[in-house]
Amino acid sequence: MYRYLFFDADGTLFDFDQAEEKAFRLTSEHLDFSCEKTTNQCYKLCNERCWKEFEKGLISLDRLKTKRFEDFFSEINLKQDAAYASEVYQKYLSMQGILYSESIPLLQEMKTRGYHLYLASNGISQVQRGRLKHSNISNYFEEIFISEELGVQKPDPRFFSTMLSKTNLQQKKQECLMIGDSLSSDIQGGNASGIDTIYLNRDNKQPQSSCKPTHEIANLTDLLDLLPPIH
Repeated sequence: MYRYLFFDADGTLFDFDQAEEKAFRLTSEHLDFSCEKTTNQCYKLCNERCWKEFEKGLISLDRLKTKRFEDFFSEINLKQDAAYASEVYQKYLSMQGILYSESIPLLQEMKTRGYHLYLASNGISQVQRGRLKHSNISNYFEEIFISEELGVQKPDPRFFSTMLSKTNLQQKKQECLMIGDSLSSDIQGGNASGIDTIYLNRDNKQPQSSCKPTHEIANLTDLLDLLPPIH
């Protein structure tokens, strides 16, 4: 029986698309460059590409912070200070605690059902801690794990072994679940670490990875059918 639930943050509990769009718009206003839909999409692609490189261990998190803006400004042929743009963007993004509507009710119900909840996020500490504060959901989690603070990122098995060590769950893997929206990060990392996984596939995406989750759901509320009360 599962007892310990490790939730991913962005795309799972947090609506990162909305947060990113709002932070990008505020950044564009601050730096005085155009924020058209195509411009925003260009940044998103540069950002996603850098995060994939980070997941694979090809670049450091510090390098990611500026490289995504270097790539973006190069793509749109704009001369801007990428390091400063990154600082501005992180400040605005840290203020965007935008959750999916079902996130808090789901967390409340899982606590009521007797589960132990943890947060497991690839991210920048300043940004994630700020968003947690603005969303007011930290109290649902017994511990919060952020890749920048751990010094290693999902899907690296060391991220998971550190979580299990800090929670004293090394001998209880069979009672743990990793829940997330990324096959390449959450599911691959959980599989490699011997932890069962739940893939949150909100948009019914066709798999671009050979990773196979233990379970697949289309909405967070589907967890209610998979995870009965354990009291």
